[in-house]
Amino acid sequence: MEKTSDTRLGKPLTLDKTAIGTKHIDVLDGARALAVFVVLWFHFWQQNWITPYISIPFLARLGLPGAINLEFVARAGFLFVDWLLFLSAFCLFLPYARAALEHTPLPESRLFYKKRFARIVPSYYASVLLIFALVSVPSGAYRTVWDGLYDLIPTLTFTQTLFPGLLIGTKINGVLWTAAIEMQFYLFFPLLARAFVKKPGWTYLGMLAVSALYLRGFALPQADSIRLTVNQLPAFFGVFANGMAFAFLFVLAAKHLRRSPQLSALALAGLLLGFALLASLMKDALKTSPVQVWQAENRYALSLVFALVTLSAALTFSGVRWLFSNALMRYLSLISYNVYIWHQWIAVKFKEWKIPYWAGEKPPNMTGDVRWQWTYTALVLLSTLAIATAATYLLEHPAAKRILAWQPGGKKREPMIAIEIVEEDGERPDGAETKRPEE
Repeated sequence: MEKTSDTRLGKPLTLDKTAIGTKHIDVLDGARALAVFVVLWFHFWQQNWITPYISIPFLARLGLPGAINLEFVARAGFLFVDWLLFLSAFCLFLPYARAALEHTPLPESRLFYKKRFARIVPSYYASVLLIFALVSVPSGAYRTVWDGLYDLIPTLTFTQTLFPGLLIGTKINGVLWTAAIEMQFYLFFPLLARAFVKKPGWTYLGMLAVSALYLRGFALPQADSIRLTVNQLPAFFGVFANGMAFAFLFVLAAKHLRRSPQLSALALAGLLLGFALLASLMKDALKTSPVQVWQAENRYALSLVFALVTLSAALTFSGVRWLFSNALMRYLSLISYNVYIWHQWIAVKFKEWKIPYWAGEKPPNMTGDVRWQWTYTALVLLSTLAIATAATYLLEHPAAKRILAWQPGGKKREPMIAIEIVEEDGERPDGAETKRPEE
């Protein structure tokens, strides 16, 4: 067993390099970034129509396929929203799984809600209010004051998914329905997490039953309205259940397994298999019309594939894990929430505002103007990254720090010692964030 020595607070500390950490799982940064940017690719493709077709002539001379066609990734990229929701449940349940297996107190529900509010609300509210006040209202998107309030109030209360006209026709920001699903799930999560700790099997089956009854008994029989029903909270209970179950299994495995070449090789095989299965599912989804029917029928299986990819990435060789956890991936993960909030709105508005300029009645993507397609894509991507970076560092992090430091009645808890101790998962004992807040 390879060990290294370190010193913290004047005491020798031995780090076991073969141990599988369960507090901060570095590959989750890359997984989150990859999921967000595949969804981004899908939304950009809807506007630019750039076909991801890579020609490799020398392969053709070797008798192999001379091109790589990734069009299915762009067209089916919306499926990666399910990976984001799986990762959310996985990360949220990790501390509960650790507490259950280490026989320590479960996390406080009050602190959970406080952290979720700090993580989600500041950037979300800022984007909603800015878009509503500076773009939607001045552009005449609403015929009456009531129309505007009908759009704004459900969006601010994370209930827009419950209003069919807003779910697919909001004048504010169409992608925010995902944040609404997350916030709705957060209301139930502490209760579900405690139930999962006490009765994991029954809770898991119960969550699957909710999803199956909703999708099979309600959404699928009404195919005409499935665009409105497939992305409601009950439809994702199977995805959330798998996130929580595999978090529990990961922590359990970490207590009994050690990193080894054999485990890493097996995990690498699982990772490759997972991506192969994912590609097959994405291609298969595009053969069904409407695609929401395929989603309703295969959402559970898709979440199992995302689980295979996630856990395999966390258990494989360090060099492969680095692909998910390098500095670029950490940065992209850090800004990923604000990237998700802003990317589609920017893409749609730039095209509507003719940035870069185009003339005529047909948009350039429909006329095959390749130069415009690539210039537009570069401008939208750079603008998204710039706004997301500014929103993360100038709004999200400062706001989260203030919210997490706030105590009822203005009271502050004084540290027992003067030395700031940072836990492995980037959290201080007082609950304040020192790194990216946990999803």
